[in-house]
Amino acid sequence: MNSPRLDFRTAEQFYLETLKLAKTYAPEWSDYWPCAIPGEQDVAMDPGLVLFKLFSQLADYTATIENEMPEQRRLGFFQFMNMNLRPPLAAQAALRFLLKAGQPPQMVASQSAVLDATHQEIRFQTNQDLLVVPAELCAAMTIIPAQDQYIDALPVLLGDQPGQTGVPLFVAEQTVDPFEKALSHWFMLGDSQLFKSDDTLQSITITLVGKQLYPDYFGQWFDGAMTPLTAQLICSDDERQLDIVLSNLPQAAPLGIAQLQQELYSQDDPDAGFDAAPDAAQDTQAQYWLLVKPGPQVKVLASLAQQLPVVTGLNCTFNGSYIQPQQAAFNVVLLDISNGAYPFGETPKKNDAFYLRSDTVFAKTGAMVRLFFQLTTVEQIFPVVLYWQFWDGKQWQSFNQTATDVSTYQFIDTTNNLQTDNASGPTYIQFQCPAMQENTVAGSKGLWIRVLIAEGGYGMQGGFAVTSVNDTVSAIPEDILNADQKQGVSAYLNNVAGVNFSYTFTNTSYFPPYIQSVQITYSYSAKPESSWCYNAFNLSRFLFSPFKPVEAVLSAFYFAFEPLDFGNMSLGHKLTLYFYLEQEQADSGSKLQWEYNDGQQWRTLAVDDSSYGLSRSGVVTFTIPAAMQTAYLFSQTAYWFRIVNPHVRRTIRVYGIYPNAVMASNITSVTKEVLGSSNGEQFQTFSLNYTPVLPNLALYVIESLGLEAAAGQVGGGEHTHFNVGDISVSADEVARPWRMVDGFTFCGPTDRVYTLDYQNGLVTFGDGYNGLIPPPGHNNIVAGYYEYSQGLAGNVAAGALNLLRPGIADIAAVVNPAPAAGGVNGDTVLDIAETSPSLIRAGGWAVQLQDMSALAAAACQQVAQAQAIESADQTIRIAVLALSADPVPYVSPAVLNQVADYVRQYCLAALLDRISTEAADFVPVSVTAQLAVKVAADQLTALQQRIEMELRAFFQPVFGGLKRQGWQFGKTVQASSVSVFLRQIPEVQAVLGLNLNGQQNGNVALLQHQLPVAGQMLVYLTLG
Repeated sequence: MNSPRLDFRTAEQFYLETLKLAKTYAPEWSDYWPCAIPGEQDVAMDPGLVLFKLFSQLADYTATIENEMPEQRRLGFFQFMNMNLRPPLAAQAALRFLLKAGQPPQMVASQSAVLDATHQEIRFQTNQDLLVVPAELCAAMTIIPAQDQYIDALPVLLGDQPGQTGVPLFVAEQTVDPFEKALSHWFMLGDSQLFKSDDTLQSITITLVGKQLYPDYFGQWFDGAMTPLTAQLICSDDERQLDIVLSNLPQAAPLGIAQLQQELYSQDDPDAGFDAAPDAAQDTQAQYWLLVKPGPQVKVLASLAQQLPVVTGLNCTFNGSYIQPQQAAFNVVLLDISNGAYPFGETPKKNDAFYLRSDTVFAKTGAMVRLFFQLTTVEQIFPVVLYWQFWDGKQWQSFNQTATDVSTYQFIDTTNNLQTDNASGPTYIQFQCPAMQENTVAGSKGLWIRVLIAEGGYGMQGGFAVTSVNDTVSAIPEDILNADQKQGVSAYLNNVAGVNFSYTFTNTSYFPPYIQSVQITYSYSAKPESSWCYNAFNLSRFLFSPFKPVEAVLSAFYFAFEPLDFGNMSLGHKLTLYFYLEQEQADSGSKLQWEYNDGQQWRTLAVDDSSYGLSRSGVVTFTIPAAMQTAYLFSQTAYWFRIVNPHVRRTIRVYGIYPNAVMASNITSVTKEVLGSSNGEQFQTFSLNYTPVLPNLALYVIESLGLEAAAGQVGGGEHTHFNVGDISVSADEVARPWRMVDGFTFCGPTDRVYTLDYQNGLVTFGDGYNGLIPPPGHNNIVAGYYEYSQGLAGNVAAGALNLLRPGIADIAAVVNPAPAAGGVNGDTVLDIAETSPSLIRAGGWAVQLQDMSALAAAACQQVAQAQAIESADQTIRIAVLALSADPVPYVSPAVLNQVADYVRQYCLAALLDRISTEAADFVPVSVTAQLAVKVAADQLTALQQRIEMELRAFFQPVFGGLKRQGWQFGKTVQASSVSVFLRQIPEVQAVLGLNLNGQQNGNVALLQHQLPVAGQMLVYLTLG
């Protein structure tokens, strides 16, 4: 196989590129050229163009020599040009440790090992000591005072594994997020009787007096069960009085104020803890409730404080009408009044009584009660005195017996003693309901009133009556007997006939009242026994202002820990929180204020923030103040912290916040590994047992004390993780450290140096001319300490690391809540051969776009490739593809910053401000394929799944493609390439149909900064 050409450009191409650069960087010179491409005569007239021609010839000559260089020499040349093999990078992951319930803090020492439980092949070890303390989140919410909104983050944060989308801690201004909800503001009226479910009640009118009583603030009414109530609002012109008429009425059971507070709280934050407000604990009586909150578009803001309602007076009016009496009775007999009845029977007499019972209405002390009657007019009106009475528990008391009674009970009777309907208005009895007691009438116990015939009646009883003769004679009309004749007849009957009496007979004449129907109405006003406010999770007794804005001014994220174990065992210790962000950014976030509540007020909290102001995933560490106290905030008693964001310019979303987390690396430490014995020959090689190796090898050679030590090496050396004294040597020997170098070219014969191939762990010593040969000895080549990693394989998914080896007492579990990242393999010779030509061609300067692309790819090992693009506004954007096996590789902000800084080092000053880096833009490619395959029928499903999986791997940007070398920026995805790939699968006989992104046999064109990723893969198989 021929060696690849390193540079295809000719002298003419070098010259044309130089002219183009001159137009960009030296317009004050190139603008005077007579044409875009100066001719031979123009060159002869311009010394600068002559130099261009000469240097183009020189570049062509250099490229020709370079292209003809043998492969081995070319690699040496690359090494000479400082193109050395780079070591692997260890993946990094956050490990969260969970403490057993009720246990005290437990130390997890640095370098504690955690493995994947499935295969136990991936090993991470902690980077530093971690004290695991009791810390259980019980609240997490963001309060946004400027918008009267909040974000309930706790449900997402309590999840063991992150979901597809995170929860915002802060939302950028002018941005609407689905997680945002309006803060609750409630005005609550409670009473032990007033709002009780009542079938006789038709409406409730709440009258508010004050100022700024705008109807929008009182538009949504509910009972204690949070059942909506229909309300009609009538506001005065000056907004100083508001009448609210409720037509559908409360039906809820009674609740204590603490129960009601918990019900309101659970609607807003159902997963968080709850503690009743201190005032609520003092008021344990169950009551019936009416609640009101502002309309959905109304915001309770501090900036609108002058417009918020103020209530100085409150009264409730209750109305009931068309209520049938519960029972009726005449004396001791129950009556069916619904079909009409004689209230006193058909022959009323003195002391007869008519009774009416209504346990519901007559229990409403103070209510104005009216009994509306429909009467049958009697034929004859009789004088009669009726006493309306009620039972006070001891005796019947009258509503109207005296003028005082009439005044006291505001008694009115328009029934003409139940004899006729009122011709000028309604026919009713009215009284103000007194405090009645139960009584038994006609065997029925309840609240009764009665009307008693006290004097007179409704007619007379007929029959025979004895009268004197004189009276009988006197009754004879004058035209029959005159006075003298009457006197003579009376004298004769009394004195002669001896008759002094006579009998008379009269007919019965009763005209009793008849009630066709009776209905009860009532109306009464009362003030509720209690009134409360619930604003932004804060319960307080009502005092003038029903709706209050939150006290805070700035947006802040509040979080709290369960008080029991946290207060007993965590105070005074360090707490680490790992913030797993959904969207990271390269620039540091705005300065955040961390604070804790000492039980009375908020105080500043000093933190060590590796998240750069919550711009990247990272660990935040702080010492919990030893004197910290619990605080009652947002209906919870807990240990409260908050993060104040004075200027919310960007949305910060997190997948999770994990206490007791520490960063760990995918490394394993090895100590005192004997590599072998030196035989004193040139270029000796030894292999480390574990690869790939990280660049911290501490290599020692056991030498005779007689050998001269290099300066600074007398007595041996020390290593951070290893003490040379641990190597066993005899009395006349010493273990001396040797130094690693990239090559032996600049080393002398006495230099104790070696080279290391990170990928295969090969240690190579010099030849005695360039680098000292290790002296002969037995097992005298010792790797005192080194670390090896698994490179790209260490980028495990979230939740994969969950096996602590060995276990630690009181540690219940460990897990990596976020995927590991940053692990890459070391460079190979092939990598160097592929990347070095473009770097050599750049010559250490980023002048052209291809130079910037090459330098950007070399800036960091975590970069697979980069593409520099010049935009229409002359800015230069460098799209970066991360070296990752993920279906959609993620490039971290730290890598983007590193690439940008690296490229700017080699740019001209004029380009510095024009260069920016960004993540590659990925275009999903969906494939629908119809394939003819040769496979057993029962293997079709398994084969289909395998082909779909291989297709997804085919579109992986870094390791996909036909040659498994990834995809190039902007390269069109050809349907023919996909077809070739499918035909390479052994079981596939033919590709019957192929569809890319909805186009039959179509290609997917990409822009310069775009790469393909796998979309939906649908494979249909037919047995061939």
